[in-house]
Amino acid sequence: MLAEEGYAYSSSVAPVKHDHYGWPESPRFVWKPVEGSEMIELPVTTAKLGERTLAAGGGGFFRLLPYKFSSWAIRQVNGEAGRPAVFYFHPWEIDPGQPRVADAPLRSKVRHYSRLSAMEGKLERLLKDFAWDRVDRIVAGQRA
Repeated sequence: MLAEEGYAYSSSVAPVKHDHYGWPESPRFVWKPVEGSEMIELPVTTAKLGERTLAAGGGGFFRLLPYKFSSWAIRQVNGEAGRPAVFYFHPWEIDPGQPRVADAPLRSKVRHYSRLSAMEGKLERLLKDFAWDRVDRIVAGQRA
């Protein structure tokens, strides 16, 4: 549907195994999901540790894991693989004062609310430690 509507790219695939999402069989780097279309998929960044593919593109993983893990993963993708990292975060992840859903399951509470207060500082550090660009320019570079 995205290709039919003229979208240039999607970044909705996480090439990992996870209990809520993921497509572990997906290529880790840019690929064309629709034959005959120019639309490309920019999968969310993952890192390799031996044979394992680890989620490393942002969100809860960025909040919950040490900064060193994220910087290692991005350096792996930028350096060893020579690819741009695709990083994301949700706007609510930078709001430690957001309302809480009292009756949410414990697992959801841990995933959603843990380390919100650390997010802003970690993002500032990430912006300083790495070169970033707009997705439209990354897409253009991937097509060249």
